[in-house]
Formats: sequence, C-alpha cells, structure tokens
Amino acid sequence: MSLELRSLSQQYGSLRALSDVTFQVEDGEILAVLGPSGSGKTTLLDLLAGLTTPVSGEIRMGERTLSRPGYALPPEQRNIGFVFQDFALWPHMTVSQTVAFPLTMRHISAHERNARVAEILSLVHLDGYGERYPHELSGGQRQRVAIARALAPHPAVVLLDEPMSNLDARLREQMRMQIADALRHEHVTAVYVTHDRMEALSVADRIAILDEGQLVQVGTPEELYRRPRSAFVAGFLGPAALVPARVLVADHDRVQIVTATGVVASAAAPPSCAPGQEGEWLVRPEHLQIVEDAQNADVLLQAHVRSAAYVGSHWQLALELPGCPGLELVCHHELRIDPQADVSLSVAPERTWFMP
Repeated sequence: MSLELRSLSQQYGSLRALSDVTFQVEDGEILAVLGPSGSGKTTLLDLLAGLTTPVSGEIRMGERTLSRPGYALPPEQRNIGFVFQDFALWPHMTVSQTVAFPLTMRHISAHERNARVAEILSLVHLDGYGERYPHELSGGQRQRVAIARALAPHPAVVLLDEPMSNLDARLREQMRMQIADALRHEHVTAVYVTHDRMEALSVADRIAILDEGQLVQVGTPEELYRRPRSAFVAGFLGPAALVPARVLVADHDRVQIVTATGVVASAAAPPSCAPGQEGEWLVRPEHLQIVEDAQNADVLLQAHVRSAAYVGSHWQLALELPGCPGLELVCHHELRIDPQADVSLSVAPERTWFMP
C-alpha cells in the first residue's frame, strides 16, 4: 500500500517541528527518514501513527485519508505496525503470545493464528523460541520479536522508530539485512526512522533527509551519497571535503572546473551548470589515492598529513590542503604515514561531484 504526505506541517506553540513536507512511499518500498536530533523525525512518525494531527497538509494511504488538520484516523484503524525503539515487549507474555497478540485482537482463529506465528517466527529466525520470555532473550532476539509482532497481522505499513539504537555495534551490523529481508519478504511498505547513516544506506530503497523540520532531499542511497544537493546532505552521509571551485566548461551533466588549489578537473554536475558558476567540488575518501609516481596521475592535489588513525581495515588520514584553510580531506591508506608529512594525492575526477 502506498503512503503519501502532502505539504505536511506540524507546530508546537511557536516551534515549527515540520514545514511543508511532501513525499510518497511506494507500495512495498522501504523509505528511511534520516536526520539529526531535532530534525522532525519523531514528529513525522507520530503523525503517521495517528498520535497527533497536522496543522496543515494531509497523509493518505492508497485512496484513504489518514490525517488532515483537525482529523486523525485512530491508530488501531490504520492497519499500521509499529516497531518501538525500546521494543516494548510484555514481560508476562512468551514470544508466541506476544506475536499472536495482534492476531487475537483481530479475532483470527486459533488455527490460523498458530500457523501465522510459526511462519513469522521462522522468517525472523526465532524457530524454537516461542515459549521463552523477554528476559530470556538477547537484545537482538528481542528486537526480532518486536518486528515479528509488527508483521504478524499483515499490516499495510510498518513504522520503525530507531529500531537498532539499543543494540551494540556488532548486533546492529548483523540485524540490518535481517530487518530488510523480513520487510521485503512480507512486501510491506515501511518507514524506517533513524539518525544512523549506515542503517539508512544499507537498509532503505530510498532515503528522505530532514533538517530543522524541512525535507532537504529524497533519493536512492547512491543518489544522495554521490549527488547531494547541499553541504548538509554531503556531510551527513559520510566524510566529505567541499573544495571551492568554479566552472570553466559545462557539457550537459559534466563540467570542467578550477578549484581553490589551482587544480583543473572534470566532475559530474547538475545539467543546469554554466561557465563561470561557482560552487563546491565534493571529494570523498574513496576518490583519493596517495601516489609515489606523480607524473602518471591525471589530477593531483598536494596535501599535508594532520593526523593518522588505525581503524582496522586501513589507516584513516586527515589531510590539509594548501590554500584552503579550515578544509580537511579524509583519505584511506593501507600504511601509516607520519603526521606532518607532505603527500601527493591522485583524484578520480569522473567519480567526483560539482555542487553549485
């Protein structure tokens, strides 16, 4: 079932929590809502769940209106599943009883109920755990129970509120794909609220980024990472150096630019770019490589190593560029390079992005 938000706004006193938010979630799509604390994510989730009504705009599910000013269809009538941040499992119920609860409330027969509970527990890899209580489960297992409960009654939409914030880093990595696989297996439309960019990038079909109550960009993970429309989006999705630059030649979706360092390079760009236009050249760690033989490199930057940190698979170097005070580049390298050293960087310009 598709979900549509039309010019949605919410206000608490003088605080504008959401402002004119419009986007659509397609049937069976996983849309991540990503943003920092205070960006409006929780407000958006409350509106979708029917806990509050908007001051303007509309929420629709298929052909049905869920919310508009002064009206909100009650949560229990929306056919929406909810996965809470703290899982919200009842301590006196077993896993099977917890997953069966929404089916019982819908007066599903015992035979159908038992079959569905067995099916959904198998889907989330909890076969054999039906008689256990929450205190007998690990954090990852409790999370899977919460997901199973939300999916059991075949909801049209599932809302997930920071579902992995209470798990450690190792469990979060394990659970990302399990959550996505379960949602896609059930072909359920999902809105996944998070402040963790890695969750959003790895789980979602598309990402909607909020900042201070405004929708700043919507797109696939790759589109937003490689083609951000603003410095905020670029930096929020990963390490990003934004080098001041000016367009020399524009050719549809590619430009030749000159940067503040004097380097001339080509880059992908919006089709609207024109010669003389100023902007920023987005360079990410994977665009850079430290080279010994500078003569064979197409585009070179000279940089100064400010610090080096070992992060397991590589050394992460923080670099400064001459002529760009305050700008820091991040580069990955297999060997440690001493701070204060000067290095030559080869840039893969065809993968970089000019942002007007």
